[in-house]
Amino acid sequence: MNETSKFSPGRRKLLIASGGVAALGVFGAASWGHLTNYRASWVERVVRENLPGIDLDPGSLQTFIKDILANERMNRKEVKVTVFADRFVPWLPAHISKARDGLEGLERFVLTEYLIGSNFFRIPDPKHETIVYSGMIVACRNPFTYSSAPAVSRA
Repeated sequence: MNETSKFSPGRRKLLIASGGVAALGVFGAASWGHLTNYRASWVERVVRENLPGIDLDPGSLQTFIKDILANERMNRKEVKVTVFADRFVPWLPAHISKARDGLEGLERFVLTEYLIGSNFFRIPDPKHETIVYSGMIVACRNPFTYSSAPAVSRA
């Protein structure tokens, strides 16, 4: 039997896997332009799923989505890949801890930016009022760092 006519099962699996990866790459490259639209819907989904039963102002939510997508962190290649993987390979974060941690951190970042930039912490009961996003807060954003006691100076 001629050695070049042998085609091992391992080699066949490698070729099939390579073809699958190539197809996924072509699909990913073709979809990359539409990723911004998906990233926008992903941001909205993160906010809405984490604030169930809360009335969100639709116009200011769209402003938030534009602001957050313009954020430097959201434009990093690894973040775009994480959002892309969450959309097209949803089992990845569920089974790989590094991907899951990256996705959870990204979701926390998005939600924190929305809550801090909105009236969420400034109203008595968010379930009874509409939450309105007013813009990114650049200075010290943590509402829990403010106190009514004057700062003590040590000279």
